[in-house]
Amino acid sequence: MKRSFDLELKTLYHGGLALFGCWTLQILLGITVRNPLTVVFFAFLFWAANKAPKGGKVRFVSAVLLTFLFAFLTRNNVFGAFESSLFRSLSKLIVFVGVFCLSYILIGLIYSLFAANKIDAIVERPAIEPMDKKEPYKGAGFVLTVALICLIFWLPYFLYEFPGVMTADSLVQFAEIIGDEPWSNHHPVLHTLLLWGLYDLGLAVSGDSEVGIAFYTVFQMVFMAFCCGILTNHLNSRRRQILAVAFYTLVPFNAVYVVTIWKDIIYAGIAMLLVCLVIDMRKEENTDKKVYWCLFVVLSILFSLFRSNAWIAFILWAVVFVIAFRKKLLTSVSAVAVVIACVVLIKGPVFNAFGVASPDFVESLSVPAQQISRVLVDDVSIDDLDKELIERVIDTTYIKELYAPDFADNIKELIRAGQPAILEENKILYFKLWLKLCIQHPYEYVRAWYDQVGGYIYPDVSVRVADLDGIMQNSYNLYWNPIIGGKVVVKLKEIAIKLGDFVPIYGMLWSIGAYFWLLVISTFVCLVRKENVLCKTLFLLLVFTLLLAAPVVDFRYGYAYVMTMPLWAVMGNNSHGTLGG
Repeated sequence: MKRSFDLELKTLYHGGLALFGCWTLQILLGITVRNPLTVVFFAFLFWAANKAPKGGKVRFVSAVLLTFLFAFLTRNNVFGAFESSLFRSLSKLIVFVGVFCLSYILIGLIYSLFAANKIDAIVERPAIEPMDKKEPYKGAGFVLTVALICLIFWLPYFLYEFPGVMTADSLVQFAEIIGDEPWSNHHPVLHTLLLWGLYDLGLAVSGDSEVGIAFYTVFQMVFMAFCCGILTNHLNSRRRQILAVAFYTLVPFNAVYVVTIWKDIIYAGIAMLLVCLVIDMRKEENTDKKVYWCLFVVLSILFSLFRSNAWIAFILWAVVFVIAFRKKLLTSVSAVAVVIACVVLIKGPVFNAFGVASPDFVESLSVPAQQISRVLVDDVSIDDLDKELIERVIDTTYIKELYAPDFADNIKELIRAGQPAILEENKILYFKLWLKLCIQHPYEYVRAWYDQVGGYIYPDVSVRVADLDGIMQNSYNLYWNPIIGGKVVVKLKEIAIKLGDFVPIYGMLWSIGAYFWLLVISTFVCLVRKENVLCKTLFLLLVFTLLLAAPVVDFRYGYAYVMTMPLWAVMGNNSHGTLGG
């Protein structure tokens, strides 16, 4: 046990050296903390730190002297583009510490190379001591413990954001609840109904709208806390469980999101439960249990109804699911058929019967509308007949002013202000126009697509994450009424959010594109090892739907695969089935 503990300390020590060395390179090179190079730097330095021999006086003194020499030569330099004098000083301190770490690692690496007198010694993998052999925590008690820990860490954010964070989307749903707006499935009706029920319950109990909103926020916090507990219960080692709990409690965007009234948060929780259920269903002893199949149907229906793109992803994933459960072909096909039939019935006849409007056709045109607009904005030559077809639908007079490369809603609103009926009545004609312009101007199309949704697959794209506070100004007498506050609280929250832009490697947790590559690598490793990738496939399909139709790069749109990351990122088997999932 002591050897295992010593190995853990050694790993943390080398990780710290590599982090500060990587941090210094990031600052000196002027790249962002989400640049993929930071991962390369960290991986190399961590490897080198593990390969180098234990510290000696000569190595330590040499690293110190090099650090002082660097400090002297760069004494008048400013490291990092920070306006704050505090952050400039902190950046300089980090660079000096990092230069020492770099020197210490590289001196040790060079010494190892020359001391061994051959390259083979440095690339030879050292013996790995056994890891913690204790069984992972399991059971209802552990789930409740994790849920309670999450709630304790999230509580300060709830008190600060009381009664909850409400943006424009949240306020549209609230307007539907009180009858100021017609009901629409643009924001999932099931989520609006959930908000309505909890709001009315809180209002009935207290007579206060703020308490009504708080009832929903508390429900969402408790629901997500239990989802975190259930998912952590499916991990196969205590170390992984501790890391998962740390991710859910210490990474601030999770705390901000669980008190934000968005469909994406509940939807992420549903995805967590669905993945855990499918992993349990993969166990041979559970395959025949009817309760598991019933739960699968219910969770799949909710999964498909809480986001429009999830419905498309589920239909595609259903094929993979049936193949994975081909030994229970009739049961799996029947379950999938029930899900699809129920969703079609709800989205069609049920919504029509209750006067619930579906999202208009224009809403699905985010990417193609941006691509055609980019052709016009770039003043690329197009046929007069093609231009006439476009102008039958929209007024192109102000298209250059309205076009935003990373935001499709401006162009969609321009179409809605024009003649969207012509577009909807002539879908084939306008599809041919889109395809023709794609063939003629592929560069503009690719650039328009990447500028709009490229952040889902490339980490180094600037996206604001969790920088939300309170309730947006509205006419419904809903106000942000923090229970705790003051300059210290405000500054602490600000620093917690900004650390994602300041610390390399950690900053990757704030990049939705980084999760995509982690998902791809994890899937590839599982395929090489011939392990199951059923659940990973679902999230890859979710990314695919975002790349096809998302109006903007938004971290919350991928929050389902962010919250399930501690599970799908693990490669290998555990007692609950294939974690490769």
